[in-house]
Amino acid sequence: MKIYQYHHCPYCVRVDMVANYKNLQHEKVYLLNDDEQTCFDLLNAKMVPILQFADGSAIGESLDIVAKLDEQGDNNKIITAKVLSDDIDTLFVAVKTSTRILTYPRTIMLGLPEFATQSAKDYFQAKKEKMIDMSFDMAMETSARHLVIVNTVLAKLPILPISQTLSMDDVLVYPNLRNLSMVKGLVFPAAIKHYMEHIAALTKTELYFAKAI
Repeated sequence: MKIYQYHHCPYCVRVDMVANYKNLQHEKVYLLNDDEQTCFDLLNAKMVPILQFADGSAIGESLDIVAKLDEQGDNNKIITAKVLSDDIDTLFVAVKTSTRILTYPRTIMLGLPEFATQSAKDYFQAKKEKMIDMSFDMAMETSARHLVIVNTVLAKLPILPISQTLSMDDVLVYPNLRNLSMVKGLVFPAAIKHYMEHIAALTKTELYFAKAI
């Protein structure tokens, strides 16, 4: 199997977490951000992640892929039901604009494989500047104000359980926290940072604390 993805994409991270946790043999294919053709060839749409099976067929939508990987992977690696993620999502929805303003410009500064060319960076920047209605330069200049807003939410997060069993809460919550780890100045409560480091190890995924900007 092949999983077509971007390193930074939270929806892709959901799939990456489960594929690694379930010990599934697969090839990770990091597409350039401006590579529309591969996506259209596989699914007739510009989207990731994409799971391609050995017979060449493919499916999209992260949670559909997660369900398929859960079905096909190691049966001893159970994924438990979600409990907290809806409440946590509600907290983050309220600050979505601020999280975008903080993460979007930093995403192309991390040396990620999907931004290996200038054209890939330009493609991402043009799309995301429209979404936040400002230039990346302006977004960086306004970071201080948005750090305060997002830090308020981080301080309110419930304590997330630490377990050797992955849960759907982890699949839904961790990817967004992981992306915020690229932002220098965000304050993660000790218990939340410990949780993030635990899930990163459990799912063989990478946090961005060491690259934070």
